[in-house]
Amino acid sequence: MTDQLYTTHDISRLLQVDPSTVSKWIDRGILMAFRTPGGHRRVRSADLRTFLITHQMPVPEELGSSTVRLLVVDDERQVLDAIKRAFKPYANQVELQTTTSGVEALLLVSEQKPHGMLIDLNMPDIDGIEVCRRIRARKQMEGVRLITMTSAHSPEVVESSKQAGAVACLPKPLDVQQVLDLFRVPLALGGTTTAVKR
Repeated sequence: MTDQLYTTHDISRLLQVDPSTVSKWIDRGILMAFRTPGGHRRVRSADLRTFLITHQMPVPEELGSSTVRLLVVDDERQVLDAIKRAFKPYANQVELQTTTSGVEALLLVSEQKPHGMLIDLNMPDIDGIEVCRRIRARKQMEGVRLITMTSAHSPEVVESSKQAGAVACLPKPLDVQQVLDLFRVPLALGGTTTAVKR
């Protein structure tokens, strides 16, 4: 399926915002766009959807499914299985992919371009903080929401996660509702408020 391309005016009409607002999003690098040979900006529909889900804005029906793609990284297989079970009731809203390796996660995030990642802090190959830092160092991964998780939850751990670029650090066992709230899943699926987290 080929990605549809949108102009800044298409997007302003679709989201009911001023065209200059769309241009600002592009200039700040928070909405991925490219220039045509004639110098016009174009945004792929997939990039627009990712931007909307990441910034907790409703996804117009024209852009298709507003499923949140989530990559879960934990070196313990039974933890991944438990997380998969916990998300099963939300299968139509959240598409889950899992890996037991921080190194593999860094490869997968480039290939799959998920909307978000759930990263265990305590892993043998690369710990969760380092995974966050490496993803945050890549400009093209700016839109991916990083959430860390740990069974040794403390204010210090939360602080170091946020410094590494995570939006939140959640205690284990994981509360699925907290994850859904961080992505405003019901809101992305046609809610009425369009609060953008700054």
